[in-house]
Amino acid sequence: MNQEETRQMVPECRMNQEETKQMVPECRMNQEETKQMVPECRMNQEEIERMVPEILKREWKMFTNVSNEGGRAACQDDRKTFDIMRKSQFAVWNGEALLSYLNDLKQAELAGRNLMTEKYGYMMEDTAPEEFKRIRELLPAVTAEKAQLAAELTEIQVKWMERFREQYPGFKKRGRPLRKTDAVSGLDTSLETYARGELLTYSLETLNLLKRHFRQLDRQEMNLGTLVMEATVRQYGYQSVEDAQDHLK
Repeated sequence: MNQEETRQMVPECRMNQEETKQMVPECRMNQEETKQMVPECRMNQEEIERMVPEILKREWKMFTNVSNEGGRAACQDDRKTFDIMRKSQFAVWNGEALLSYLNDLKQAELAGRNLMTEKYGYMMEDTAPEEFKRIRELLPAVTAEKAQLAAELTEIQVKWMERFREQYPGFKKRGRPLRKTDAVSGLDTSLETYARGELLTYSLETLNLLKRHFRQLDRQEMNLGTLVMEATVRQYGYQSVEDAQDHLK
């Protein structure tokens, strides 16, 4: 794979003022509604696999309609890479988290919100602090509970990727910075900034389900970062992460 493909995330797209003005406040559901949304029963693999294409379809529609201050970004016309990266992420989620996130997307559509636009808006707190001050009131308010959950899950994901790069150093120079403190202002965006921005668009239900899932992976001594990378390189035709790393040398 080439250097751009191994960055794991699509390039940053900033939104303009008109795009953010179209956003409406976050749609909230009560406890009974969320219980109906995410059943307690486990889904089988076939049911899970049917959900992912529906998630990708809804995400792509939002992503391709993000307004970028510098004009339309090339990544917004690259459906293949988008699908590979997003499918790799969702390949390691469990059914409950996927179902909850699919509902987040559906609720956002009903409310006229674009979660991808909001994601890049939240990211601007790190990438463009002065611009973020001008638009922050246009974004859905982030509660203390959501901010804490997003911070916890972001840190878990960054640490997983740190361990992955220690084990597979060939990927270190090919990927984006992991910590925002390591990002060169205006040139690159860290995994930490991307992850936090995206997590802030999720519902509390989805965040809590992911937290439970991440803890279970930790108990099983599994690294989600490695699992995501395994899923990614296989879609590019490699047999394993080791195989992909050999081709990076």
